Parts: sequence; structure tokens; C-alpha cells
Amino acid sequence: FTGAVQGRVGRIESADGGTLFLDEIGEMPLGLQSKLLRFVESGELQRVGDNEALRVDVRIVAATHRKLAQQIETGAFRADLYYRLAVFLIRTPSLAERMEDLSILVEHLLEKLGRQMPMKKMDESAMACLRAHTWPGNVRELEHVLERAAILAGDEPVLTATEIDFGFPID
Repeated sequence: FTGAVQGRVGRIESADGGTLFLDEIGEMPLGLQSKLLRFVESGELQRVGDNEALRVDVRIVAATHRKLAQQIETGAFRADLYYRLAVFLIRTPSLAERMEDLSILVEHLLEKLGRQMPMKKMDESAMACLRAHTWPGNVRELEHVLERAAILAGDEPVLTATEIDFGFPID
């Protein structure tokens, strides 16, 4: 390709003998999906500018927040690629589906925040606010809500409902 003066090892090739993690595969453009399908089927890739195919042995783990079945129906995701990748499906429930884990997650995230700023605790009014929320952003949203609350609390060691701010709603 224009300007290429030396060969480079790509991400797939660098994963040879290990695991290739494809994050947000549901966002992948159709053109790239067809290229990935070719690789998944053959285990071979061809470097840009090379004439020979290179064999690469990888375990593929793919993740998405999209409902791929719906994307297949609308033509946004290739069914053949889905069936090649969907050997073993692991569904991770949303935070809203696992509210019994909320207090454990809060404790862990506050402990993590405590490494960067003074340690905070939650009072019951703050926990009630957290329990009432629908958590469209899952654990990442929870982490940011707690960080925001810790900042808003300043020197106060206990977070209350006053500091719980869910930010701008995107629902």
C-alpha cells in the first residue's frame, strides 16, 4: 500500500498460538465481516503487499452488547459469520438483572476508588437510590456514579443520596 516501507505484524498474527479478542463485534462493518469470515474459515491471512497466505492458529472470543439475531434479520450482521463464531455462547446478565450483586459491587468499587482518594462508605439513603436505578450503562455506569458521588462528597467519609447523581439520562 502507499507509503509502506516495511512489513508489520497485525493484531491477528500477533495472537498466533493464543486468544484473539474481538470486542464489540456487532459494530463491525459488513465489508470487514466478510474478511473476518474468510480468516475464521481458513485460518489464513495475507499481509498487505504479500503474495503468500500465512497460517495463524488462534482461539477467537467475541463480545457485543448488540442483539446479533436482530442484526442478522436487518442485514447488518452476517449469519454465516455468526454461526462460525457462536460455538459456545456466554450471556452476561445486565446489572439490572443482578441487583442482588449491587452491594458487593459497590463495596468493591468504593475500595478501588479508595486507592486514589480517601475511602468512602455508603449510607442507606444512597444505597436506596442505587437500588431504584435501572442501570442502562451497567457496571461502568455504577463505577462512574460512585466516582462522581465521591468527588461531590469532598471530605465527607459517607456518601448520601445527596451525592448520587446519575448524570444525563440517555434513555
